Amino acid sequence: MNFDFFTLADHVERVLRRAEEEIRVEQAVYGLDAKDEKAIQSLLADGLRSDYEVAREVHYPSSNGAKLTHRRRCDLVLTPKGRPLRLDSRPPTLFDPPGEVGAEAGLWLEVKVAYQFREGGVRHGGYGAQWRGAVVDDLRKMESEEKIREAGLLLIVFNESTDVLGKDLELFEDVLAQKQVLAGFRQVRSTDIWERNGHRVVTVALWPTVQR
Repeated sequence: MNFDFFTLADHVERVLRRAEEEIRVEQAVYGLDAKDEKAIQSLLADGLRSDYEVAREVHYPSSNGAKLTHRRRCDLVLTPKGRPLRLDSRPPTLFDPPGEVGAEAGLWLEVKVAYQFREGGVRHGGYGAQWRGAVVDDLRKMESEEKIREAGLLLIVFNESTDVLGKDLELFEDVLAQKQVLAGFRQVRSTDIWERNGHRVVTVALWPTVQR
């Protein structure tokens, strides 16, 4: 394995912690939990570029040849610094950066965000569903990709406490087992956030997936 999930979890937690620190210093009106999933993905991509090459919304290799609008995409693909991912959505040119690598050299990450509360502190009725059914489908997608050697699920959870989170993560892993999705040992990191809508903690939960 080329990617250390323990270290990656530390890096992701650092990105979120720094973003929270900036919000507190600025005394911003909206907190970190006001960002939607795409905004969180963008935040992570920008923050992780100090440690990795990062590509966003990358087409899955198995869909090569299909119309771009029909191709499935992965949220983030990380490669070692100085070794950017070679994109198959465009032909090679003389101006491509040196050291490009193929899909097999990257860490393919599906990034999902779950919120326990909506704006105003109202409990989110779909909190559990946000990171069960749809996430399982994404993991199955990655498992079926022959050219992907390393992959994982990165879940960012906003909720009221780590006690609630621990039970939720166990339930989620039960779902993975029931659906026969193969995932490795999870890495978990939590950071306190400024409470505005009921969320007091943001947590990074990271699982390596086992490619079939």
